[in-house]
Amino acid sequence: MSTLTEDVLAIQNLKARYCAVADSAADDPEGALAAFRSTVFLPDVTADYGFDPMQGVDTLGSFLCTAIAGNSEWVLHMIHTPMIEIAGDTARGDWTVMAHLKRRETGEVDLVRGRYSDEFRRTPEGWRIARVTFTRLL
Repeated sequence: MSTLTEDVLAIQNLKARYCAVADSAADDPEGALAAFRSTVFLPDVTADYGFDPMQGVDTLGSFLCTAIAGNSEWVLHMIHTPMIEIAGDTARGDWTVMAHLKRRETGEVDLVRGRYSDEFRRTPEGWRIARVTFTRLL
């Protein structure tokens, strides 16, 4: 049985892995999709990025690898100030996020600011994201 500290660290590392995989999708969308499936999301993950909610790892992974990274030369996520609450084999976590990205078509560099509010579940392979919600801040 893991300790609370070990669980918090594992969830922080999982969210960092989400960011690293999302960032890698601009260069390697197939590898990123495989990593989303195998080490980041649950198969039945749900997501809300402020428009049509998504259901399932393939739908969400494809969105992240095409709509976001596919339109960018590069992406760099930076997450801050995690607040994590664990209740047995489930958890909630909130992060402040800033993401820099360079648009493929225009070369424009954007800064996206927001908050992630996520839900996690412990699996035999470790913690995985069960729900991700992103709220963009102006």
